[in-house]
Parts: sequence; C-alpha cells; structure tokens
Amino acid sequence: MKKKKFRKILIWLLILALIGGGMYYYTTTQKSNFAFEEETARTQDIETFYTFSGNVEADSARIVNATQRGTVREWKFEEGDKVEKDKITMIAKNGNQVKAPMAGTISDIYVDADEEFNIGDPLFRVADYEHPLVKIKVDEYDVSALQKGMLVTVKVHATGRTLVGSVKRIAQEATVSNDLAYYEVIINLPQDGTLVMGLTCEVVVPREKAQNVTTLSMDAIQYDKDGKPFVYCYNRNNEIVEQSVLLGINDGSIVEIKDGIRSGEVVLLPPSFNFPMMLR
Repeated sequence: MKKKKFRKILIWLLILALIGGGMYYYTTTQKSNFAFEEETARTQDIETFYTFSGNVEADSARIVNATQRGTVREWKFEEGDKVEKDKITMIAKNGNQVKAPMAGTISDIYVDADEEFNIGDPLFRVADYEHPLVKIKVDEYDVSALQKGMLVTVKVHATGRTLVGSVKRIAQEATVSNDLAYYEVIINLPQDGTLVMGLTCEVVVPREKAQNVTTLSMDAIQYDKDGKPFVYCYNRNNEIVEQSVLLGINDGSIVEIKDGIRSGEVVLLPPSFNFPMMLR
C-alpha cells in the first residue's frame, strides 16, 4: 500500500513539474510568438465634434381663433395649401371673413363647412414650412462652443441627407432640470424640399482640432495597472517592450500621440484577447 501511495505521489509530482515547466516556457517565449500586427504611426489631422439631437420644426406658426360666434359657409383653402398673409381663408354664413395672419401653409382646419363655432374656438392653423429649424438642448459645459451665425452640420436620419445649418439663437438663460442646466439653441435649416416637420436630426458642432500631429489607432493603445497608456514596440535587440506614450485628443478611432512615439515608427497591436496583459 505504501509503495502504491508513493508511486501516485511521484506521478503527481512529475505531472506538476511538467505543467510548471510548460508554463515557464510559455510565459518566457510567448511575447515573441504572439501574432502581433504592426502599425506605423502617421502624421494627420484629428477633429472632434459635439453631437446633439433634435427634430425639424416650423419657423413659426399661428392658430386663428374665432372672435365671434358663427357657422362656416366656405373654406377658400384646404389643408396643405399655401396662403399669403391677409388672404381670405374662411367665410362665415353671416358674411364675416377670416384672413390668414401670416404667409405659410394651412396645416390644420379645425371646423368643417356648415359647422358652428363659438368665440375662442380654434378655426385653422398656418405654419411656415419654408424656413424650417431644429431646436437642441446644450448643457452649460458645452454651450461656449456655439456662437450665433456659426455653421453646423445637420444629419437627417430618415432621409439620409446632410445639410448645413446656422445658429439662429442661443438662449440667454439656462433651463434647470434635475440639477442639470441646459440652453436651448435654435438652428436654421435650408428647405431642400425633403424636410418634413418632426424628422429627427443630429446636429454636429466642431469641438477640437489638431493638425499635422502623430497619430495611432485606438487599438494600439494599452494601459498599465495604474491606468497609464503605453504601446508595444521593438527595442534595438528586436525584443518586444512597453513604451510609455502621452496622449492628446481622439475621435474614437485615432488618437494624437504627443510624446513617446514619432511619425513613421512601428508599434505592435496584440491579439484581441489581450493575452500580453495577462503575462505582464
């Protein structure tokens, strides 16, 4: 029994020794055997942006309410028709005429022909669809990036169109909601015939820009246990080492390298499973 027990112990010791040796060999050789990809640092421009969401709205709209009681005899226009300011829009059976208060499109008619209405009842609505706009909410930390008259890019999701708008107005006072302060900003849009009220838009505003700087892809950047960035590269002995880098701005795809790597130098991208981080 003692011999069998001793033999089992010896076998386990041999297995552990083999495993330990294999792990030692693996950890001492794998950095050079990993399928690292190479990337060359480049000189290029980086630009970052703020993005805000909003919806297309009419520049202005007016609802016309009845100033006296009556019954509709005739409508001169239908919903969707364009109308000029002061054009007769509706005639009541008593002969009274109701005119359009502004130029625009008859967006809604609230009272049908032969239907009665009372004082204060809404009769119709006129909206200016020729000069659309989009309103966005900008928080207190970002509002300084916008200026009245500034050109911005507006992407319309439903149509896929990209338009150039301009900042029409920035609210002078913030609106506070849930301890957050934001400013309403109005963007004028060009009506290219595709804009329908209510469409969702993304407003893109320039943020930061770095020109002719050294860049790497975000995938090339690693971080040590203290959160400091570095990249893998070869030293003079063709060994893989960690090189500390100083980062600048990034656009989510590429990042500015302020120090540590120069344009034209080669860095190494480890496999996506990030095994080198386990070996460090």
